[in-house]
Amino acid sequence: MARLRGARVLGLRRFSASLAVVALAACGGSAAPEFQVQGVSVSVRSDATFTQRQDFPARIERTLAVALHYWGGSWSSLEGVRVVFDGGAHVTCSGEAGATGCYQGGEISVTTSDAAFPYYCVEETVLVHEVGHAVIGDPDHTDPRWMDFASVMEQFQGLQGYAGPSEVPCPIFVSVWRHPPNR
Repeated sequence: MARLRGARVLGLRRFSASLAVVALAACGGSAAPEFQVQGVSVSVRSDATFTQRQDFPARIERTLAVALHYWGGSWSSLEGVRVVFDGGAHVTCSGEAGATGCYQGGEISVTTSDAAFPYYCVEETVLVHEVGHAVIGDPDHTDPRWMDFASVMEQFQGLQGYAGPSEVPCPIFVSVWRHPPNR
C-alpha cells in the first residue's frame, strides 16, 4: 500500500511539474528554445502558418545570413542571441508595447503579423531590421542603411509564402524594415 501511495505521489508531482511548464509557456514565460539555427536559439510563440512549415528553420537561416551580410556581421555576431517569433501584433520593447520587433537583452522578438495583415513568410517580418540592432546597435537609427534595404529585397524576391495549406506569394516591402533617424 505504501508503495502504491508513493507511486501516486510521484505521478502527481510529475503531473504538477508538467502542468507548471505548460502554464509558464502559456503565460509567455521563458520557455526553452524549440530549435537552433547556426547556434542561434529560436522560439516560436505563434501559430502563423509559415512558422509551422517544414522549411521554416531553413528560411530563418537564409534570412539571418542575408541580414548579417547586409549589416556587415557574421554568425558570431548573434552568439548567445535568441530569436522569438510572437503571434501578437506587437511586442514590448523597452516598456513600449507597440513595437513590431525588438532587440534587447540578447533577444530578438518579432511579430508574425502586421497590425493590418498576416505575414506569409519569415522574410516579411522585421527580423532583418532587428538583426541590424544586434550587429551594429544604433538605437537612434543614424546609419544610412536603415533607409535602404534594396539589396536585401532583391535577394528575397519571388519567394513563396503560406496561407493555410496553400502557397501564396511572399510580398516583400522594404518599408517594414526602414526607419528614419530618431531626432
